[in-house]
Amino acid sequence: MSGSKVVFDTCAIILLLKGEYELSSLKIDIEGALQYISVISRMELMSKRNMKLEEEHALRSFIADVSVFPLDETIEQKAIELRRKTTLKLPDCIVVATSIVLDAILLTNDDEILKLSWPGLQTQHIPLSTADSP
Repeated sequence: MSGSKVVFDTCAIILLLKGEYELSSLKIDIEGALQYISVISRMELMSKRNMKLEEEHALRSFIADVSVFPLDETIEQKAIELRRKTTLKLPDCIVVATSIVLDAILLTNDDEILKLSWPGLQTQHIPLSTADSP
C-alpha cells in the first residue's frame, strides 16, 4: 500500500515507544505512508504527569517524524457526530474523525474503536509482540 496514509492513535504511539510492536509488523508499507497524529494525541502524550526526561525525548522525537494534524471545523463536526452516535470518549472521537477526514488508516489497539463500523473509517489492529518473543 505505498502512498497510503496512517494516523497513530495515542495508545498505538505508547505501545510503539514501549517496544510492544514494531512498525514492520503492520500489514501496510509504513515507510511509504504519510504518517499523522491528531493534535489531541500530542496533547495527551505530552501532558503525562511525572514524565521522565527520556520518555519526553522519545515522544518529541516521534512527534517530530510525523505530521500533527490540527483540529479544524471538518474534524470538529465529524467528532461531534461520532460522539452523539457512539459511546466513544471525545478524544477518541477526535482521533477517529481525523483519520476519516484524512482518508487514512487508523492504527489502534483500542477494542471499542476496532469494533466501530462507521463510513470512511479504516482501522488496523496493532499486532502486539508476545512476552516470549526474542
